Amino acid sequence: MKIQIFVLFSFLSVSVSCDDLGRTVLKNFNKKYETDGQVLGSKPLFIGVDAKRKQVAISLQEVLKVKEPTDIQFPPGDTPFLFVLEKAGNLILFHREKKTSRVLTKFPVITDSEEGLLGLTFHPQFSKQPKLYTNYVKSIANKDITIVSEWEVEDQINYETMKLVNERVLLQVEQPYPNHNGGQLAFGPDGHLYIGLGDGGWRADPKNHGQNPNTLLGSILRISVTADNESKKPYSIPSDNPFVGKSGYAPEIFAYGIRNPWRMSFSPDGRLLVADVGQDAYEEVDIILPGKNYGWNQTEGFHCFTDGCNTAFYQPPFYEYGRDEGQSITGGYVYTGSAIPSLKGMYVFGDFIQGKIWAIPVPKPGENVRVTETIALGKWNLLIPTFGRDNDGEIFVADYQSGTIYKMVKP
Repeated sequence: MKIQIFVLFSFLSVSVSCDDLGRTVLKNFNKKYETDGQVLGSKPLFIGVDAKRKQVAISLQEVLKVKEPTDIQFPPGDTPFLFVLEKAGNLILFHREKKTSRVLTKFPVITDSEEGLLGLTFHPQFSKQPKLYTNYVKSIANKDITIVSEWEVEDQINYETMKLVNERVLLQVEQPYPNHNGGQLAFGPDGHLYIGLGDGGWRADPKNHGQNPNTLLGSILRISVTADNESKKPYSIPSDNPFVGKSGYAPEIFAYGIRNPWRMSFSPDGRLLVADVGQDAYEEVDIILPGKNYGWNQTEGFHCFTDGCNTAFYQPPFYEYGRDEGQSITGGYVYTGSAIPSLKGMYVFGDFIQGKIWAIPVPKPGENVRVTETIALGKWNLLIPTFGRDNDGEIFVADYQSGTIYKMVKP
């Protein structure tokens, strides 16, 4: 097998460019993710460092089953609906009271590596302006393109007749490799749309997108969904974006130096929390501040990734964990519900590979504090691709392997 792979790589190296080689490898040698099988039944394990930490007991209550979920979202307001994205392109509409689901829309996505249907959010005034926004990856002229679109929602309160119409493409970004696409969308309390984009893929950010603020990759973007009639763009740039009018910086950028922002959300006080997936040693959680450089590919977590870097030049995360605890962070939400009082105000997140769920406090605004307190919620027999939070503040968690969506409840 090793000889065959070597021969294939040798052939590719002389017939295609390095970029094409990287894309081919990622597209044709996708890793199959599986849980390690240590957890039996419905009770979690507390192993390693978690065995000595404060623990909070939770149960996972099954809500519905889909296939390879990537996002869980709830429309604003009093609604019985839950929306789930499937990597392969289905947008699933679930009626929480009737316990029924259907495919609302099928997106024409490509699903190599980390591509697919990746993000969804609703207009903050959804009841008056029934629109939603999606992030998906599509092949256009043999190029992988991230597409951020606005959709009108017809009959938004009717389960049977609701549908998406009139797609308006806001943004298209070419992806050089089929991984590190990011994909999360979220409206901030300021009414602007925030978009998380990874560095474009491969290892160590070979194109240096993270440290190039003239590209949209490796950044958190902030746009207004109102068209700019002067520039003829389908979106406009908020006048207080940090790099407006600054040479060498894309004006859409709110912050940069990001590797792969896999799930982001706003805290109750309006700050944006981003879980940034690491490469070799550390996973991190960042509070995103305007105009800041978060270090990738010079730093990983609180540490240098590139020899000789100066960590003082970059905005640090407020939390990290290493490979002894997990392998790929999945961001979540600050818990604002009532079912599990001991988690109130804590940021709940997990690890995709290890199936571990944790909760941590978030520093107060203005505090530059490294958080070390970690509450363990257990290691579950899950691959955790995403979390969700309903309008009551209760948290949901998905299992990529089985497709099950769970609600976190008190045992």
